[in-house]
Amino acid sequence: MFAAIAAARRGDRVTVAERGRKPLKKLGVTGNGRGNLLNVGPLDFYGDADFARQVLEQIPAQEIRALWERLGVPLVPENEGRMYPACFLAAAAVDALLLEANRQGVEIHTAVQVNRLTQSGGRFQAEGTHTLYQPDTLRKSGKAKPGAALAQEAWKMTCDRVIVAAGGAASPMHGTDGSAYGLLTCFGHRLETPRPALCALVTETGPLQGLEGQRARAELCLTAGGQSWQSRGEVLFAADGVSGIAAMQLGRFAVEGANLSINLSPGVTGERMDAPKAMEWLKRRCLTRPGLTAGELLTGAAAPGLAGALLKRCGMNPADAAGRLEELARAICDFRLKVRGCRGFEAAQVTAGGALTGDFDPLTLESRLCPGLYAAGEILNVDGGCCGFNLMFAAASGWLAGKG
Repeated sequence: MFAAIAAARRGDRVTVAERGRKPLKKLGVTGNGRGNLLNVGPLDFYGDADFARQVLEQIPAQEIRALWERLGVPLVPENEGRMYPACFLAAAAVDALLLEANRQGVEIHTAVQVNRLTQSGGRFQAEGTHTLYQPDTLRKSGKAKPGAALAQEAWKMTCDRVIVAAGGAASPMHGTDGSAYGLLTCFGHRLETPRPALCALVTETGPLQGLEGQRARAELCLTAGGQSWQSRGEVLFAADGVSGIAAMQLGRFAVEGANLSINLSPGVTGERMDAPKAMEWLKRRCLTRPGLTAGELLTGAAAPGLAGALLKRCGMNPADAAGRLEELARAICDFRLKVRGCRGFEAAQVTAGGALTGDFDPLTLESRLCPGLYAAGEILNVDGGCCGFNLMFAAASGWLAGKG
């Protein structure tokens, strides 16, 4: 939509081929529906990170903020540089983009999937399908029930220039299933193999018994193949592994056989500690409240499920006298899990990998292999950390492509 609006503002006639029944569905659910649209803190990008920096040098975060505000979306800051609509509704950003696209005369063809892109005589032909649906019906709750698909018809159009901004392979329920990569590879563009990023970790399950649904502040370290990656923040334990922002930040690096170390001391003791310091903290708890059982030792500091899992890791029964403090301190500061991978594209928020950016001009997003062809956003080999970086790159690269 940023690309379409920028192109229309410079006088182009613009058509958007939107695979979904409604445009911007994915934007409408970002930030748990609150709309984390960008980040004004230090850049946090992976893949072709230098390309992302070059793009954002042309349109830095404050200029993207100004673009949103000129679209009618005032933004307010939260922690870690995150910026949200003042109303904390992602739907407000959706409505503002659609209003501006309409004002600029952009035509939006919904339920259209482009499957083939060719070029002849300097012009492009896009071919695909248009799905016809029954009308939506209104439920008693007031929410619309989508009508069933009726039929498909052929769709095609001829144009002078094409911007491929169809996302990656993450969240296929929103229409991004990786099929759009073929619209670039058919012109010789190369891919870094797409893989899930910002995705929960799948781990061994034995140590997680009783932990499902428990949240804690923690520091994480993932090691694999002689490399290590760190993150910090909230973790959410699940039956099959570890979720929450801190764990999802490591999803792009998760492979079978990796090791995950979780330092739970920030959420248990109130500060980041190593094992010796945590043991001193446990000793003080024993001295100030003599006669505690093992099950009572962490009462008030950790949720019962987390306390039980830590005791189990040390082979302690809740009814035992408080003991094995050194082992318990190690468990608090180094709760280890074997990693099996991550949950996959269905659960991922973004795609790592994609079209290699060396074949695109970072100033205009135009292909170096095929003049008139552009790409923007997640379909490129750029992915960012949590907290608005991916939408910020999407907006900036889309705007440059549209202007180009």
